[in-house]
Amino acid sequence: MLQRPDAAVVTVSSGPASVPLPATPTCSATTAAVHSWTQSLRVQPAGTPVHVLELVPPAVRTSLMGEDAAGAGMPLGDHLDGVTGILREQPDATEVRVPEVESLRRAEVRGTHDEVLAQLSSRSR
Repeated sequence: MLQRPDAAVVTVSSGPASVPLPATPTCSATTAAVHSWTQSLRVQPAGTPVHVLELVPPAVRTSLMGEDAAGAGMPLGDHLDGVTGILREQPDATEVRVPEVESLRRAEVRGTHDEVLAQLSSRSR
């Protein structure tokens, strides 16, 4: 990998890596670990051609949460369009985050973590 001029490692975490989704605690915890691991991994190949990129999706419409919740979240096509746009505009990005995930990713910094967690908790009941 170190010999390739355009080598990349791409990981996928999620918005709930920052504020857990109570309905999927294992997924939230796992993606938090992926986020932490990616940050650590990113500094290891410093000075080499290896680029470490983290994809951070918000809730995307899938069947992950069952058929009742399949309509919740961002449409998959919209998410893919957002991701490809970011990659085109910011080829050196270290995290790819569409605007829909920012309220989760930045909740701690903005001081809204507890509020966002309460909102996610009420949706999962």
